[in-house]
Formats: sequence, structure tokens, C-alpha cells
Amino acid sequence: MISETHNRNVRCHAFTLFELMIVLVIIAAMVTVVVPYATRSNEALRTAQECLSLADTIRYIADLAVDTKRSTRILLNPENNSYLLEIAAGTGDQDYEPIEAFGNAIRYFSQSIRITEVTGFSFEGSNHCLIFEPAKPWPDASISLSTREETKTIIIRGKRVQIEDSTI
Repeated sequence: MISETHNRNVRCHAFTLFELMIVLVIIAAMVTVVVPYATRSNEALRTAQECLSLADTIRYIADLAVDTKRSTRILLNPENNSYLLEIAAGTGDQDYEPIEAFGNAIRYFSQSIRITEVTGFSFEGSNHCLIFEPAKPWPDASISLSTREETKTIIIRGKRVQIEDSTI
């Protein structure tokens, strides 16, 4: 008799199937709302990182022209979303070779980022070319990098490189 009374007073502490389904529906709704914001945030961070990297690269190549007393240039290719740094090969500024310290490599932007506008650059085939001369002031130019939702513009003016934001 004692064991039967004891079993009746013990309650099972478990979730019902209905309670479990409600919790899963709430979690699914939260994930549906949060994922698009997280994706946009990652894309914005990637764009900011690419712009900072390119701005630092521009400062580097301008300083390299002064340090080596040779012309340097950056070649942007909007068609394949890339850029390359080069230095004058000899005394004449017509022949350029890739900069060894830069890894002799073409750098590509992230797939979600596009070069949308370039001003102040000269053209060389399908490339946009910006030349830094050792004894001359930096050229005035700008490069706009865009994603689906925002555009960041790198502005080169005087001896300054700055980044401006705008939302599409």
C-alpha cells in the first residue's frame, strides 16, 4: 500500500509535445528576423575592411614613390574587380613592373563588392591608372566601392586619403 500511495503523489516534470512545438516556432521566427540583419552587417564590415585596406595601399604606394625616387602606380580593373601595384622599371616612366613587396600579385575585391566609379585616373586599356610621381603632389582622385546596400568612396586629395559613406 505504501508504494501505491507514493507513486500517485509523484508528478512527472516533463514538457508536452505542444509546449515543445511552441518553443520551436518562436525560435524559428527569431532566426527568420535576425539572419538578414546579420548578413547585412557582415557585408558592411567587409566593405569597410576592403576600403581601409585599399586606402592604406594607396598611402603605401605614394610613400614608396618618394622613398625610391621612382614613379609608382595603381591599376584598377573594374571588369575583373581587381587592382595591381607597379613601380617604374627604369629611368623612363613608360615601363612598369609589379612591386615585389606587394607579392607581385593582382588583388581581388570580395565578390559582393564592385568598383562602381573612378575619377581622376587615366586609362590604359581596360585599366584605370593612377600614377604617383616622387617629386609631385598626389593626384586628386576617387574610387567608389559598392555593395547592394551601400557605397563607400575613397577620396585622394592633397596628401590625404579619406573614406566617405553613402547608403544606396
